[in-house]
Amino acid sequence: MYKKILVPLDSSSTAQAAAEHAIALARECRAALRFVHVLDFSALVGVVPSIVQVTHGEARLLLDDWVGRATQWGLDTSSVIAETGPEQKNVADAVVGAAADWGADLIAIGSHGRSGVRHLVLGSVAEAVARASTVPVLIVHP
Repeated sequence: MYKKILVPLDSSSTAQAAAEHAIALARECRAALRFVHVLDFSALVGVVPSIVQVTHGEARLLLDDWVGRATQWGLDTSSVIAETGPEQKNVADAVVGAAADWGADLIAIGSHGRSGVRHLVLGSVAEAVARASTVPVLIVHP
């Protein structure tokens, strides 16, 4: 059914749960997986290059860990680091852009399940991805 599953990752438990679901689904569908970590520099003006290097390094460690977990199951797995910028103004745009660039036919993303004032103030990347995506979005709750 699905051939390419994109999984946005951060260090949260909800992202990890989404990654685990995606691995199980990819095994069932014999789908390829791509893990993406978005570095959000939208609020930073004049980012110091050393900060960029550190955040890229941390992102690469996270992605490499999940690629290793998925390849243990014999899955075709890759990863990419995306950044917010002029074309992808926020994390959700960057995730949807990464899915489109790769030709993903499913996005599996974790959601913190916030509600009320916290949801209004913090918003939901998963919700924004689901609204903007042209492919199905699997939202994994905590």
